[in-house]
Amino acid sequence: MAGKRPPGRRSYVQIKESLNGCQPPIGVAYYVEGMRAKKIPAALLLLLFAIDSLHANRRKQKEKVIQTTTNICDISDRDSKVHCYCENSPEINEAIKTECWVFNGGIDKTDPLWPSFTSQTNIETLAFNVRADGGLSFVPTKVLRYLRKLKHFSIKYSSILKIESNTFVNLTSIQEMTLTKNQIVVLSKNAFYNLPNLTILTLDENRLKKLETDTFYELPALQKLFLTSNNISVIEDGAFRHLVNLLELELDRNNVSDLKKECFDGLANLRRLDLRRNKIGVLNSFTFIELWNLQELLLDYNEIYILAQRTFDGLSQLKKLSISHNKLVTLTDGLFEGVRGLSALDLRHNKLKRFTMENLRPIYDNLKMQKSFIYLEGNEFDCDCHLAWMHKLRHEAKSIKVRTSLENFICKFSSDPALNSHLTYYERMSTSNNLDEIEKIRNNIDGPDELSDDGDDTYLEEPKKIKADNERTLLQIPVELLPCPAEVKSVTDRTYTYPSQNEAKDYRNLIQASSTLSIDKNHLVFILLLYLLVT
Repeated sequence: MAGKRPPGRRSYVQIKESLNGCQPPIGVAYYVEGMRAKKIPAALLLLLFAIDSLHANRRKQKEKVIQTTTNICDISDRDSKVHCYCENSPEINEAIKTECWVFNGGIDKTDPLWPSFTSQTNIETLAFNVRADGGLSFVPTKVLRYLRKLKHFSIKYSSILKIESNTFVNLTSIQEMTLTKNQIVVLSKNAFYNLPNLTILTLDENRLKKLETDTFYELPALQKLFLTSNNISVIEDGAFRHLVNLLELELDRNNVSDLKKECFDGLANLRRLDLRRNKIGVLNSFTFIELWNLQELLLDYNEIYILAQRTFDGLSQLKKLSISHNKLVTLTDGLFEGVRGLSALDLRHNKLKRFTMENLRPIYDNLKMQKSFIYLEGNEFDCDCHLAWMHKLRHEAKSIKVRTSLENFICKFSSDPALNSHLTYYERMSTSNNLDEIEKIRNNIDGPDELSDDGDDTYLEEPKKIKADNERTLLQIPVELLPCPAEVKSVTDRTYTYPSQNEAKDYRNLIQASSTLSIDKNHLVFILLLYLLVT
């Protein structure tokens, strides 16, 4: 029967009545009328209307949540444990830079305040400053998950003791992280894992004791790592091996006493290494062999008394080396063979008695350049012909720092009437001439030094040291009057080392082979001595 409606179908009027008088939205009504014209089943029309109503209810609920969520930038409760100041705007989702203070004895991980950060999901810079002891003992990772645009994050003065594994995992937006002046003792493996855009990580002034392997992993963009003023005494092999793009590493003011080349695996692109104020005593050969691109090495204020002949091998790009305030007594010839690009050298305040042209030869020409310096004050040098090179360099150098350092250089001499008879006249003449030339060079300096001098820019203004009776300014002594002591070699001139197994084997092979050779008496004695040494 053509005019009858199939069972189960309802008319549009019946659908409206089933809604108890509720009218669908205008858009839906037009849509329904169109569907009627096309003879679409009424049940389907009802389903479409129900779906649209559901979406509308969800939108209303979301708006209601936003209205009821506490705005982290506008907390009026004085008893709140956290107060935040939003620099640009306190309105919902408009804050870009936010600084929070933690008060009132602490806050735990489940505190209802943390979800309030969902009111400001566009924050790019977030800093926590803890004003009470124990006020914050953990990293608020929930907050970090809310802030998808966060670029700069810091915590200061907290009581955090340990950074657990994967604490910061997958925070892909963060570029700079600062965790300074906390109480962090332990960095677990993978504590800093998969932070693809992190470029600067600062962990200064904590209580770290050890750097473990794989603590820093999947940090491809990291360029600067600061670990100043901790208690680090152990650096495990490969602790930095994943930081292939690191440019600057600061480990100053720690307790490092032993360095092996494996400590620096993976740091082929490092440019600056700061190891000042540690407890290093001996640096062995090839310690820095992995640092192919290092340009600046700072070792001041340690306890270094031995530098192996090949300590600096591999540092072909090194420009600045600073080893002041250590305990060096001698420097082996060839020490600077591996750093022929060196143009800035600081050896002040050691116990050196001799610094010859042979020591200096690999880098001598570099010290003539305008942006170079060499500092040797505060040692125990003897005034002898081994320092005659200073006269030559003083006239050839273009650097005001090199010239001034040499002109103020003081050495010790034994009293000699012939020497003293020339000093008064020479001292008077050289002093006036030097001042004129210094002023002339000072006026011709063009531009700042490329290499940092770490506070030594005031070097020219430092007061001159009062000389003892047996001390003289070297350049005030004519070269021809510098005594030249005879070279005396003894076993005390170098540190004795036992031969290796390979060396001992070579000696034995030499002895065995010598039986087939025609040798004289002197050779036989020499071989016997070597044999006794080995056995």
